[in-house]
Amino acid sequence: MLFPLYSVLLFCLLNLASASPVKDSNAYRLARGLPPLPPRDFGRNKPGQQPTPVLRARANPSPSPSGVAQYSGRLQVRLENGSTVGYVQDKLGLPVSHGSDLQISVFASLTRKEDLNIIAAAPTAFPSRSHLGASSENSKDTTISADTSSSLLFTIVPKTPAMSRPIVLPTGNASVESAIWAINSTTKELTAQYVNPDGSLPKTFIMFNYTDDKLFFVGNTTSQSSSSAPVKLFIVT
Repeated sequence: MLFPLYSVLLFCLLNLASASPVKDSNAYRLARGLPPLPPRDFGRNKPGQQPTPVLRARANPSPSPSGVAQYSGRLQVRLENGSTVGYVQDKLGLPVSHGSDLQISVFASLTRKEDLNIIAAAPTAFPSRSHLGASSENSKDTTISADTSSSLLFTIVPKTPAMSRPIVLPTGNASVESAIWAINSTTKELTAQYVNPDGSLPKTFIMFNYTDDKLFFVGNTTSQSSSSAPVKLFIVT
């Protein structure tokens, strides 16, 4: 009698085991030669839950920052000892003095602080969108270097491409560059880098002439007259 009862119990257990659901995992499917299951709820929303990160990013893209920093104010001229000479004036020839200080703006990217333009801000005595840069004087091929006493005017010029060689004016008697400036975002100091006609990059100094109260550029400060001195240029409010 025990043997038939044992057989009945064994039969019932086997039926219960076969009736239990088996989780169809990817490992189980691969072992049977089947492809893996697709990701659950991929690209879908469940009731009461937020969309998946992929859909949320597509629906609400983060606005990209402009990446541009604007520096505005006056151009203050200082001697190397830090004393103030004056401010670039809103007058023909851009003299350095006090009273009619020129307002300017410089736009720089958050990662690029060189090859910039100084733009005269309205209202100004100069045409709209005038740029402050370097110009040759009575020659279209002026070269400055540590070995010459050649100089360039600090004046109003048309806009030129960054890192370009001097652009000859339509009159043919001078060449100019505007995108020569670099800014220190901490001190607001502006420095210049002129590109010579042959493409060379001389160390470029800003000088102040006490005789006519004007600025000019050189590649050699020691060969200049005693009536001039090297200076620095800063943006101040």
